[in-house]
Formats: sequence, structure tokens, C-alpha cells
Amino acid sequence: MDRDARIRRLPLALAIGLRLHEAGAADTLIAAGLGIEPEGVPPMLELARAKLGRPEAGHPDEDRDRA
Repeated sequence: MDRDARIRRLPLALAIGLRLHEAGAADTLIAAGLGIEPEGVPPMLELARAKLGRPEAGHPDEDRDRA
């Protein structure tokens, strides 16, 4: 699965935040768009990147399949 497909499988807020960041948006803009404090953007991006590295990329349907 390519990176773009893995990003689409992330929870929506993480995918939006990551795509905005990669497009050059400032943390304040990302925070405003997601309804979070600007200080929350770097940890959110770190979480998104960590989930991209996992095979399931945080997709909830796959988590249920394993239960």
C-alpha cells in the first residue's frame, strides 16, 4: 500500500492535519481547522506519523477484525 493510501486510512483529523502540514500550513492554521490548540499540533503530527508506520495505519475496521 502506498503512502497516500495509508494516509487515507488514518482517522480523519490525523489525515487532515498531516496533509495540511505537508502542504506548508502553519500550526495555527492546522489547529484552527481541527478545533485544537496550536500546542497540540506537533504531538498530533507525531501520532499521525507513528500510525503511518504501522501496518494497519490506525484503521478502525482492521482493529475490529483482530478482536
